[in-house]
Amino acid sequence: MVGSAQKERFQREYSMRGKKKVFLLPIVLMILAAMACTSRPKPSVLLRDLINPPRVIQEIFAKEGKSDYLLLWDDGYSFRLIYLCENRIYNFVEEPANNPVLISLQPVLNTPVEGKLPVDDRRRIWACLERKVREEYSRIEEIKRRITDERIRLEKEVESARVERDQIVAAIEEKRKVEVERQRWIEEGMRRAEEERLKKLEEEQQRKAEEERKVRAYKSGEKEKEKEEPPPPPPKVTESGIFLVMKEANIYEGVKITSKIRGKFKKYDIFEVINSKIDQTGSQWHQVIVGEKVISEKGKRIGWSPEEKPFWMKNKLLAWVFPGDLSKINIAKPLKFNPDQILFTGKKASTPQKPNLYEVIYEVNLESSEKIFGWIEDKSGIRRKDKNEEEMRALLKDLAITLWPIRTQNDILAGYIRVGFTPEQVILSWGHPNHVNKTMTLVGVHEQWVYGESPFPNSYVYFENKVVKNWEFLKKDWK
Repeated sequence: MVGSAQKERFQREYSMRGKKKVFLLPIVLMILAAMACTSRPKPSVLLRDLINPPRVIQEIFAKEGKSDYLLLWDDGYSFRLIYLCENRIYNFVEEPANNPVLISLQPVLNTPVEGKLPVDDRRRIWACLERKVREEYSRIEEIKRRITDERIRLEKEVESARVERDQIVAAIEEKRKVEVERQRWIEEGMRRAEEERLKKLEEEQQRKAEEERKVRAYKSGEKEKEKEEPPPPPPKVTESGIFLVMKEANIYEGVKITSKIRGKFKKYDIFEVINSKIDQTGSQWHQVIVGEKVISEKGKRIGWSPEEKPFWMKNKLLAWVFPGDLSKINIAKPLKFNPDQILFTGKKASTPQKPNLYEVIYEVNLESSEKIFGWIEDKSGIRRKDKNEEEMRALLKDLAITLWPIRTQNDILAGYIRVGFTPEQVILSWGHPNHVNKTMTLVGVHEQWVYGESPFPNSYVYFENKVVKNWEFLKKDWK
């Protein structure tokens, strides 16, 4: 019984397997039939030329030139134009059929197309790229050279323009200086002529007044008054240089301590010396310029007006007055006065440029400066004949920043030198030498400073290792 049951189960399974095989067989046959009907893909073809290319390709050829290769049926494209030197591929598809359309551009290098080209063509691509790089580099270098040449040319033009501008400015400045100097001389000449004329006029008026006074005195029988003594003339300048006050001192009116004191001055005040004198006790005195005072006084001047006084009064205008002589009225600058401030003398004159002129007298303020002189004792300071005020103040300023002893500073101010002085101290005291002789010895450096022009020097200063050891003054027997 068991054997019969197993036999039936085996038969049933075998029959099911047979049915499955019969069912799968038609499906397999259909797949094979479909594969047989499907067309195989076309292989890509690399061509050098194409006979009767489409119009779109002809347009590209006209614009870019003829391509190096045509690749047909490659990578889903109908055809591809390959330009080696340009490293460029034009990709076309035919949609619809027989109507190619350009859809993309791509490079040749590092693409599958590069592997389909011959080795020489791949080398040609790289050679073209290298040539383009070299041409671009040469073009850039040429542009740099042109820019450099243009910059140099522009710099030269700018420099030339700057030099020309400086020359023009210098010429204009020189002309201006000449014109100013000429104008100054003209004004100076006019001023001197006017002063001379006024001086003569004043002297003539004084002479007439003196004669009238004498006549009146003679008629009245009165005694003539004694004539006032004129002020003393300014002192004669016989010396130059300065006097440096080294302690508080008085400046006197005369060469004696009992005379009137002109002023009191402090240490390091500097005065210009014009004279020197020795008093009865043998003390040295120096006459110095203490200061200046301004003297203001009114004086009368003569001028010419183009209109009479009623004209200015009627029109309520300021009167114009040309100062000076008639011969220089064309270059005189007119002055303006209130008509009540001028006096018309009644005298008339004329010139070719101004036919009617009327003489007037007007008042002006005259200012003059007068120097104040005084006397100071020699023991109150230092007398330097070889320096002016500016140089002495510069010397004081240089000494103020040093830490030298007071004695050394006073010696330098007085123009003395001593053993042990440094070259800087000698220069401040005596100035720079005219010549220096230097010698190397076993003990160090020996220098000889020569003061005075060759061949007749005035003095020598000897240094040993930058320190004064001795000096000497030469006799001037050659004079």
